[in-house]
Amino acid sequence: MQYLPIHVDTKDTKILIIGGEGAAEAKLRTLIKTEAKLILIAPDINPEIARWAEQGRLTHMQRDFEISDLEGVRLVYAATEDDALNLQIGDLARAKGLLVNAADQKDACDFITPALVDRSPVIVSIGTEGTSPSLARAIKTDLEARLPSTLGALSNIINGLRAKVKRAIPDLSTRQLFWADIFDGKDLINQLRVSGDELTARVDDKLAGHVKDKIGHVSLVGSGPGNPDLLTLAARQRLHSADVIVYDRLVSQGVLDFGRREAEYIYVGKEPGGVSTPQPEINAILVEKALEGLTVVRLKSGDPLIFGRADEEIDALEVAGVKYDIVPGITSAASAAAEIGTSLTTRGHNKAVSFLTGHDAKGFAEHDWKGLAAGGARAAVYMGVGASGFIQGRLLMHGAAKDLAVTVVENASRDSQIIVATTLERLADDIKAHGIKGPAILLLGYSPRSAAKNVLKTEAAPQRKIV
Repeated sequence: MQYLPIHVDTKDTKILIIGGEGAAEAKLRTLIKTEAKLILIAPDINPEIARWAEQGRLTHMQRDFEISDLEGVRLVYAATEDDALNLQIGDLARAKGLLVNAADQKDACDFITPALVDRSPVIVSIGTEGTSPSLARAIKTDLEARLPSTLGALSNIINGLRAKVKRAIPDLSTRQLFWADIFDGKDLINQLRVSGDELTARVDDKLAGHVKDKIGHVSLVGSGPGNPDLLTLAARQRLHSADVIVYDRLVSQGVLDFGRREAEYIYVGKEPGGVSTPQPEINAILVEKALEGLTVVRLKSGDPLIFGRADEEIDALEVAGVKYDIVPGITSAASAAAEIGTSLTTRGHNKAVSFLTGHDAKGFAEHDWKGLAAGGARAAVYMGVGASGFIQGRLLMHGAAKDLAVTVVENASRDSQIIVATTLERLADDIKAHGIKGPAILLLGYSPRSAAKNVLKTEAAPQRKIV
């Protein structure tokens, strides 16, 4: 993110605009809605700007720009029809420590005015960092059509209700859960169309039934394979209201960004062959934070109920009397299968699929290798990169075909995703050759469809260009 989106308080602030034609008019259409004191410098102005000046919405000084005009202002808009002059004004303003916006000259701008959906006091800002103003306008048009015109009035009513809710629910995280329940996101647009009386009645009803719990709550949340777009709505809501987020090594930053900035973030990752947080310590953190009355999210990669040690954490919570809930996530095997365009179960081929781990507490995990080696058997192996040679040897030992299709998907669904299509005979060698380090899923018995993207083929099948 190159441009930081912020909303600046404009009350009694002086903003300088240089220019009196179309470029200046475009800037002023937003600026005249603010509470700033607008000073416009231009020898001549067009009729629309003249009308605003007559209405007292800006002060027009009919002359050329002078460097003394920069004194006492906070923001500068260089909006003449002369690009060279705009650049010169920008340099002079920056020399005085002022922020400058130069009309249609992105590289000369210290800030960019976003497209706005104005339902004051609700303001939705849409920016593309200057790359595509047309895209910002298209998004603005869509939101304008969907957000009700009464949204600003509704916001003022909510502001009036906040004090009442705060008195009834002093705890911040519990209060956030309360408001999240009022606007649960399932049918948000229609929820925003309610009248003020309807909203007030709903808040009062929920407050009447509210019982403050002295003990906090823990949510075991699946973060999915890492792509934030695959995070469930329930997971986003839990993250948004959490006081504490206890997260694993494989949880992506894009998923963590759904948490509140004010939340406490506790990393409890387990590094293969490296420093790891012991499971009893993780259990203790969850119990301790919940007993402090906090709302805790235990954020796990994929689905918390698949190789996520959820039972051990649930046991600890139940012993301590801590309430909990579980929010499933998209498991990596499902995401990997989606990326190669192949169903995990195929009618007429396999009635089941095995989810296996490459490691257990004793080291490499033993499985029913004979059953897996049988024709038609399919499996998804988690944490199998380091154990790939072991898995390969066990399957071949029990009669699996050397040319059994195997697809390795590293970082499924993420931008850094790599897909390697290989065979059982070449599995370990190809993992090493393509630098697969994990996290990766080994899909035994599966090949990517021809339309699948980003596939690295091995010598058994000619390499395909990465697209």
